[in-house]
Amino acid sequence: MKVGVMDSGAGGLTILNAIHQKQPYLDLLYLADDAFAPYGSKSVAQLQDRLVKIGRFFETEKVSAIVVACNTATVAAIDALRASTLLPVIGVEPAVKPAFRLSKQRKVAVLATPVTAQSPRLKQLIALWKSDSEVSIMSSATLAFDIDAWPDSQAKVTETIQQLSQAMRAQQIDTLVLACTHYPLVKHLFEQALGSECDIVEPSAGVTAQLIRRLEATYPEAMCLLQNPLSQVEGTITLCSSLASKNMHRLVSWVEAREDILDLRHVSI
Repeated sequence: MKVGVMDSGAGGLTILNAIHQKQPYLDLLYLADDAFAPYGSKSVAQLQDRLVKIGRFFETEKVSAIVVACNTATVAAIDALRASTLLPVIGVEPAVKPAFRLSKQRKVAVLATPVTAQSPRLKQLIALWKSDSEVSIMSSATLAFDIDAWPDSQAKVTETIQQLSQAMRAQQIDTLVLACTHYPLVKHLFEQALGSECDIVEPSAGVTAQLIRRLEATYPEAMCLLQNPLSQVEGTITLCSSLASKNMHRLVSWVEAREDILDLRHVSI
C-alpha cells in the first residue's frame, strides 16, 4: 500500500520519518514542491489550485491516501483538495491542544508561517483549547524557506531562531508549538536556544496516528494483511521534487531510513 506525502520542501520529511518508523510496511511517495515554494508567500487561491494539481499527481501514482504534511497548505487549501479527490486526505494542524495541557506556567508560543499564523483555523484551535493560558502567536516569513537551503543556510537559520527565542524568553514562554513541519528539522537549535525549561511540541505522532486510523477504516482487509507480522514486507521510500534534482541531496539528508530510499525523481506539476 502506497501513501503520498507532500510539502513545499523538506519539512514534511519530519512526518514521513514518523510514518516510516511507526508503520514501516507502507510504501511512501514524497513530493517536495520546491518549484512552488515558499508556500507562505502564496495566496489562498494559488495554494488551492496547486494542491488540487498535486492531488491529481498522487492519483496517477495510485496512492491509497494523501498526507498534506504542511501547516500552510492544510489551513489554506486542504478543503479544496478533499473536494477534488475520493482518496483519504490527512492534514496537519498546530499541536496546540497537547501544548496547553503540557504547559505548567500557562505561557505558550505558537511559531508558524505568516499564512498559518493569520489563519482562522489557528485562532479557532487556540480559542478551543487555551483555557487560562497566555498565547503568543509568532511568525517567520523566511525560516521554512531557509531550512530548505540547509546546510548552506545554517548561520541564517541559527540567527533567526536565536532572535525568536530571545523574544520567547522575554515573555517567559514555557511551551513552544512548532506549527510548521519544517521547524522540527532544526528542533535541536530551538532546544539549545530555549533551554530545558521550555517544552517543544510538534505534530508528527498525531498525524501518523490519524493516517493509520483512516487507512484502517478505508482499507480494513488490506491493512489487516499488511499489519500481520507473518506477511510484513519492508516498505520503500521514493523522493520526488518539482525543482529538478537541485535540492535532492538535501531531501535525502533529512530522511532517517536512507537505506529504504528506492528512487529519486523529478516531476512536473
